[in-house]
Amino acid sequence: MTIKIGCAVWTFTEPAHNPPYEEAIQTVGELGFDGTELILRDFEDVEGYWTKSKIQEIKGLLSSYNLNVSQFAMFQNIMAGLASLDPAEKRRSIETFKIGCGIAAELGTDLVNFVSPWPWTITSPNSYLPEYYYVNVPGVDPRLRSLDKFQTKLKVNLPKPFDAKAYWDNHMDSIAQVTAIAKSHGMKLAVENHANTMTPHTDSVLRMIDTVKADNLGANLDSVWAYVQREYIPWSIHKYADRLYHVHLRDGDGLASYNLPVGFGNIDWVEVFRALKAIRFDGYVSIEWAHDSRVKENAARTLAYLRELIAEVEAE
Repeated sequence: MTIKIGCAVWTFTEPAHNPPYEEAIQTVGELGFDGTELILRDFEDVEGYWTKSKIQEIKGLLSSYNLNVSQFAMFQNIMAGLASLDPAEKRRSIETFKIGCGIAAELGTDLVNFVSPWPWTITSPNSYLPEYYYVNVPGVDPRLRSLDKFQTKLKVNLPKPFDAKAYWDNHMDSIAQVTAIAKSHGMKLAVENHANTMTPHTDSVLRMIDTVKADNLGANLDSVWAYVQREYIPWSIHKYADRLYHVHLRDGDGLASYNLPVGFGNIDWVEVFRALKAIRFDGYVSIEWAHDSRVKENAARTLAYLRELIAEVEAE
């Protein structure tokens, strides 16, 4: 088992994923991680941040810390069109994905990633859609404090009429197109599971892989987004097998909390790494969480814990 430990750069770019990323890269490097994830956040960042000179600057910074780019991510803001029935929105996302693959290649990675998108025509009353699995849990998310009223019903606003098959077929066409683009750049594509998206959990991601039938299409398993949907993470790992390209590590309670540092929740990490060993996973596990006032301390603690755990599991 050759597992490398990374850290998503946006772990240190509170309150969002926005550039600049230089200071966050320095923090990841100083903590001693093997790699980091970088990201294309908005359409404007193609020319506003990820210029040729900036890419060269970032490459030099990464080299100074012996950091590899484990994968290059593209945010929902630019990938939402993949799930859209609007041809112009879809085309814009696909064209920007192609640009993102070029940036990824320049940065020296062979893996691109995005969270499974959802159509903007599907909304929830008071929340960012992937977070809408249970509403109005006091203390779970400070954004809930702004709600006008407490509601116990779980409601999602679907377009009317709603042709689920049309959305699915359209999205599979989008995935086939971007997977082919990734392959033309020598890249694999790792699609990430989040709740209330086109492919929210392990089995739906596998359905997508079976539908598209591309040998460079796989998964980035986000541990807590699977866990909050009642998945058992080691089982998910075994299901993905050789289509598991990258793993996001954070912790939770499997109920509503999904943004904790590793070890602060109740995921069984020993069994997670035993499962990774069983499938002979040789990629990156990458930590990411947000809204942590002691993020640097907890990241260092997590890195030390993971190195010890990996060594123990390898020795079994």
